[in-house]
Amino acid sequence: RLCRLTALGGWPSVSAAIAAAAGLVGEEAAARMLDEAVDVGLLEPLPDRRYRFRPEIRRQLADTAAAEYGAEECSAAVGRVLDALVDRVLPASRAALPESWRSELPAEFDGRSGAVPDGIAVLAAELPNVVRAVTVAEECGRITTALWLARALWPLQLKAGYWDEVLPALRDAARCAEENRADERTAAALHFQLAHCLGEMRREEQANRAARAAVTYERAAGHLRGEASAVELLGLLSLNRWEYEEAYDRFAEAEAVYRRIAPGQEGAADLPRALALIERHKGRALRGQGRLEESRRALEHAVDFFAGRTGAPPEAYNHARALTDLAETLHDDGDDMTALARIGEAEALLPPNATPHLAYLARLRERCEAATAR
Repeated sequence: RLCRLTALGGWPSVSAAIAAAAGLVGEEAAARMLDEAVDVGLLEPLPDRRYRFRPEIRRQLADTAAAEYGAEECSAAVGRVLDALVDRVLPASRAALPESWRSELPAEFDGRSGAVPDGIAVLAAELPNVVRAVTVAEECGRITTALWLARALWPLQLKAGYWDEVLPALRDAARCAEENRADERTAAALHFQLAHCLGEMRREEQANRAARAAVTYERAAGHLRGEASAVELLGLLSLNRWEYEEAYDRFAEAEAVYRRIAPGQEGAADLPRALALIERHKGRALRGQGRLEESRRALEHAVDFFAGRTGAPPEAYNHARALTDLAETLHDDGDDMTALARIGEAEALLPPNATPHLAYLARLRERCEAATAR
């Protein structure tokens, strides 16, 4: 029964928690039964106490479940797995990016999970199931669940570079938000994530369309913080194209929107952090224009903010990114020894799963070391 009900969702991998939800049993009992299923050839073991069905066995089990238990019980089993995934990945998303309003939990979320020590690791482990769950939730008519699961992927694409893996879920969720007339802020958030992902994959035209859609949705919602953030993303996409003056103008526009947020208004508490990020991005655009002294000053201010030297809580990830940008400017200015020191500081702040950022720092280190050897 446990395997039949678990097979219904077509989940790429199965854990004891997923099987327990599907079969309505405790996790310890589910873990024992999964091991027994491996012994009789129903499941194949994967690393980290996870399992998978062979496609033909999964289909046979699912067909038997439908015939044996009926549509109502089968639908309930799939629904319980969706709930279990929501309870697991939404808190993990928040834990992975606790300082960002984009990872805030929805007001209606009734999570029962405790502290999550490594949110990125949890999200990475469940990523294939979350991508599948976005589709399953939409098919089940659980539109809000589909959209929130996709939104929970934001830390993975931002901090760990899982762009190829999250793209199908983001495309589906953005389309689903449009077709089901989701509230403007949710639609904006998903188009923002889609634009970011496409931009990182250098699909510039598609990224710009999605980012402009995010701006439009945020303006319709009257959400200044979201509008400014989406305009900021347009600036980042301009940076990707090496259009530095256009990027700087976009960042200045985003800053102007941020500064329209009045004290006590939604987003006011986020302003210092948002403006520090804008300062960092302006520093990058100034470097591209060859305005190295201005770039250095802007990036040093951003470093101080994210290091916690201005009274704000320190943020290791953004501190490392600002140090990386500062090292780039120092390298362009011929100060390679100081640049190498900043690179070392940035590397020490990043976790091993920050693969794209660590690889970028390694290439920057090589350039600086080559310059000092000349």
